[in-house]
Amino acid sequence: MTESQRIGEIVETSTTSFVAVSKTLHQPPALGSLVKVQLGGEDYAYGVVAFGTTTSPDPGRRAVPRASDEVYDEAIYAAQPQLTRVLHTEFTVVLVGCFEDGTIRQHLPPQPPRLHYDVHGCTSDEVRRFSERLVYFRLLLSARGEVPAEQLLAAHIRQVYRARDRDAAWLERAAREVTSLLRDDYDRMMTVLYGIEPAG
Repeated sequence: MTESQRIGEIVETSTTSFVAVSKTLHQPPALGSLVKVQLGGEDYAYGVVAFGTTTSPDPGRRAVPRASDEVYDEAIYAAQPQLTRVLHTEFTVVLVGCFEDGTIRQHLPPQPPRLHYDVHGCTSDEVRRFSERLVYFRLLLSARGEVPAEQLLAAHIRQVYRARDRDAAWLERAAREVTSLLRDDYDRMMTVLYGIEPAG
């Protein structure tokens, strides 16, 4: 990603997290990816995608099966185009930092992002700059949500590793930080370390 893209609109917001509706049905940003929201002027809040879901906007109403032997998977949406209007995809973001006064800071923003503001995906360069320091790993490990914090951190490290062109030195530094933060919780530490081990 070379240019910041609009990927969603905030529909619920708080000091520690927000929920946004994805611009594209069935396509929330990847688990663990870094996103940003404008706070005012040149200031931004940064967050990590922590959960995604596609549901009916009617609370408590579960989708009903619509497939048949002849019509299934993508063909369901072609046969029933109204589904793209009544379903929506949401994603939850955990706040991990902000850009204010020309500096990236890895702590909670001073104010929650505003309702109905756009969410933007971060470019590879923005991910590199934000991830130079790893203080924000603590915020991710304290997150409470649908995805266990150690799985969320592992997913985020994998996303950053790819955005940094598979920077082995950064991955090793991230692993050392995880080991330091979770040295008293072996099971959680190993969950993260196994989750970030490069393939092959």
